[in-house]
Amino acid sequence: MTTSSVMFVNEGIFGVSDDAQVPMETVRWSNGLAAPMDHGAWILTGINTGHVRVTAQCLDAAPPVEATDWEEIVEISVRSVEGDLRINSGYDIAPDDLPSLNPQGPGWYRMRVHASGRSINPDGVSDEPVEDYLIAVWPQEPAESVVIRSSKMIDEALLANADTTPDENAHAALEPDDTAEDDRRADVRTRLLRSLQDD
Repeated sequence: MTTSSVMFVNEGIFGVSDDAQVPMETVRWSNGLAAPMDHGAWILTGINTGHVRVTAQCLDAAPPVEATDWEEIVEISVRSVEGDLRINSGYDIAPDDLPSLNPQGPGWYRMRVHASGRSINPDGVSDEPVEDYLIAVWPQEPAESVVIRSSKMIDEALLANADTTPDENAHAALEPDDTAEDDRRADVRTRLLRSLQDD
């Protein structure tokens, strides 16, 4: 199923989560386009405030990569706790014409994020959409994040987060006594939140 909509974004981000209250404090790291959280993810836009065009694809399996019309493409793993992943502004749920991305229910999913136009009006305000996004989601166990098509914005974010980019086991549940990993993740979240605020 593929559905498109125009949605409002604020502070240069929109979310993919089980509810409108996207848990920003659980951000682990960012590749400059997508920032996974304990459940769901933030998508980083070029504009600060305004409207963007978003297309949502709910799939049963990974589709072939179609990079022709896209300037940036990344893949990350996301977890759905409640089984109702939706694209939202972080404040209000997006229009009803954007469907739930995981009718298969709670669990792990792969999310391929495509973007074009993020460099047109960086950190600006745009009433008319100048950015396009395609969010494709399908069931898949957690795997390493991948940059399929990079950009200057992605390259800069990867360089800034070079020591914190997760490996294949980054999505595994922490043991209760794993305080060193807790501390490392808290430090990563603090640095990412600081970089998002500084932008």
